Parts: sequence; C-alpha cells; structure tokens
Amino acid sequence: MWFSKSNFPTEGKTALIIGASQGLGAELALQLYKKNCSIILVARTQTKLESQIQRIKQAAPESKAQFLTYIVNDASNYESCVELWKEIVEIRQLDPDIIFCCAGSSVPKLFADLTGRDIKQGVETNYYTAVYPIHAGFKAVLASNPGLKCYEYKKRQIILFSSVVGFYPFIGYLQYAPVKAALESLSIILRQELGPYNYRVSCVFPGNFMSEGFLEEQKTKPEITKKIEGPSEAIPGDVCAGMIIDQLSKGYDTVTTDFIGWVLGCSVLGVLPRQWGFFQVIVSFLFSIIAPIANWVVYRDVVAFFRKREENESEDTKKDD
Repeated sequence: MWFSKSNFPTEGKTALIIGASQGLGAELALQLYKKNCSIILVARTQTKLESQIQRIKQAAPESKAQFLTYIVNDASNYESCVELWKEIVEIRQLDPDIIFCCAGSSVPKLFADLTGRDIKQGVETNYYTAVYPIHAGFKAVLASNPGLKCYEYKKRQIILFSSVVGFYPFIGYLQYAPVKAALESLSIILRQELGPYNYRVSCVFPGNFMSEGFLEEQKTKPEITKKIEGPSEAIPGDVCAGMIIDQLSKGYDTVTTDFIGWVLGCSVLGVLPRQWGFFQVIVSFLFSIIAPIANWVVYRDVVAFFRKREENESEDTKKDD
C-alpha cells in the first residue's frame, strides 16, 4: 500500500538486469546498487556494459557485501539465454533474487513505411528478450533444486517492462505497442504459473522518459503520432527508475510512471493487479463513456493527416512536371 515501503527488499539481494547497457536498465542498476543490492548487468554490447560498470562504481560506494558484474549476452536468442543461466548458476554459482526485463526499443513509423526487419525486430527486442530469459531461468532453477516442493522455493521477483501504449495503442506504434501489450498478458500468466513457486511478478508501464532510445525514436516518429501523444514531456531516466522502485516497494505489481498512464490503465483493468482500485473502477466507468468520443477525434485527425499528405504529394508531383 501507499503507506508501506517494505515490499521490495533489495539490501543483500542480487538483481539480474536484462537490457542494462543504457536507458532505464542502467538507471535501475545504479539506484539498486546504491541500496546495497548486487547487480548482474546483461546486454549485447561489451563496451557499453563496461562503461556502465565504471559509471556505477564512480557514483556509488562499493561494499564488501555486494558485487557488480556483467555478462555479454543476446537475450533475443533462446540458446544464448540457456548459456546465460549456465554461466550464472553453474559457473558463477549465483542465484538472482530479482530479474528485470528492461530490454526494448521502438521504431515509430507508419505501417506502410515499416520494413519486414522493423517488424521482426519489434518482436525480438521487446518480447523475446523477456520471455526467453525468464523461461530459461525458471528451467535452470528447477534443475538446480531437484526434489524441492514448489512452496519450498525461495522468494524471487520478475519485473517485466511493457509501455503505456500497451494500454492505448495508436498510429505510429504498430511495431511496438502490440508486443508491449503481449507482455501484459505474459505477466498475468506468469503470475499464475510461477506464483506457486514463490515468484512475485510485476509489470511496469512507463510513459515517456529521457534516454538514448527516446531520442532515437524522435527521428522517425510521424507527426500524427506526436499530435496524438500531445505535450507529453519525457521525465529524466533516473526519476523514472526511482518511481518504479518506490511503487514496487509499496507492493504494487502494476506500475505506471505518470498520471495519464494510470488513467489509461483504468480503461483496460481486466485481471491486472489494481493500484488505488476503487478509484480505478470509477475512472474506468467514466472512460467507457468518453472513449467513443475520443476515438472519433483521433480517427478524424488521422484521416485529415493522410488527406493532407496526399495533397502535398500531388502538389510536389505537379512541381516536378
């Protein structure tokens, strides 16, 4: 609850962070390390991982009771994830308490402008990098604890990273939003299947936050997408990470990082864990009334965008002739 901050203990724990070479994963690593949590950074690029190790050590005092290390690994490849857990469990003799699946990227484009590679990358980077390491990790945990009853397993936690556009997808995010919505579904199923083994499963739905990925998105983001998003300022990455840790500490398993994210989450409550559930039900009812009007406004803007674009293209063709 809002008045408690004892539901996400990190001191003396070990956190495995998938996608920790930059962005939110790197910010979470720093803040958790400051809380005396040991960190295993995982990403594909060794130079970026080494840079983050240096940054964290410079910013946070090192304790003998914790460690900071990295493993170069492509989490979008299943066999690579199997090897990752072999190194963690068998070679390094480690047993992470917390698993953050932060890897992800968006290529905002209109449907017609996307390439096949863009669409494939959306699935690989945003879904495989979550389900593969979790599945391979759970299998490794089962294999290393033969004969143990499910209720005898130690407490562990998985944190998936969806997006606010998983709640409300719209034009420009076809490569990204549907896959992020799949992570919401994944979190519900994992909560059912891994709960008996003492896993807590949380899902984060961040809004815009400043990162290398956010700046890269602006290069391809269509104007109609920017218009629908409105003046949504990107909050600093460290602030976003702090909000996530704070809400996990309060015991929330559906985490949003801004008010609009919470409101949009109310529109698709389903069976997700609630956050201020009584108020969410009220907002959900109001949203059900307003939604048809909002959809009409958005669709009107989309039609106007395409018509204006066609007119501009026709004028350009005439000038060329």
